[in-house]
Amino acid sequence: MSHHNADAHSRTTYDRFVEFERLMGLYPSGAGRPYNPRPIGYCAFALTLFVYAMYLAGATVPVTTSAALAMGLALFYGGLIELIVGLYELRLGDNFHALFFCSYAGFWFGLGSLYVSGSFAFTAQVTDMTAQYNAFGVFFLAWTIFTLLMLISSARTNAALVIFLFFLLLTYMLLTASYFLNLQQNLLRASGAFGIFTAVIGWYLGFASYLVKGENHYVSLPLVDISRKSSDHSGSQKPIEVRAQK
Repeated sequence: MSHHNADAHSRTTYDRFVEFERLMGLYPSGAGRPYNPRPIGYCAFALTLFVYAMYLAGATVPVTTSAALAMGLALFYGGLIELIVGLYELRLGDNFHALFFCSYAGFWFGLGSLYVSGSFAFTAQVTDMTAQYNAFGVFFLAWTIFTLLMLISSARTNAALVIFLFFLLLTYMLLTASYFLNLQQNLLRASGAFGIFTAVIGWYLGFASYLVKGENHYVSLPLVDISRKSSDHSGSQKPIEVRAQK
């Protein structure tokens, strides 16, 4: 009798497993679908830049208010999350976006660390304010040069990213000039205004990279792909490179 019950239990377990397999087969498989970390990376940059730029522009707070309150985002959202996204892009073989996200993650980490008191306290080691402003100017000058190189390198990506990097370049240029002129307030406000506009474009990039008509939304936001060109005599277009997604 016990042997019969064991057989019945085994049969019931098997039937449940078969039913589970059948039900799982009703759902579309995500296997083979490539990772898409870009929406997270763009949004992390955009939100962090938006908050930082609001302080620079003096919007809702005096322009002289320290940006220290925005540095939590710089460290843990614009910094840490973008670094993770950059590593994912490196795993996918997209060297441009890996360079983009990992580098700007370093920017936010570096900027955030300047406001951390105690163990870092980098700015406390330079007591002369003119020297400190010039040091900040050198910091932003380096990122201005890097952003210019990224803008040149983005010529074969998409129009939205090119526009984003162009306005980010203007933001850095204004920040650099402001600090070299002993924190000139009007230039600082202008950099904040351009930074806010750049953040909006960054959000657009993030959601345009995420929303797909018919898959997860009713519309798709255009990025205007410029990665293809007519490179053969037949007039057909070829992608720059083809990568196998695993």
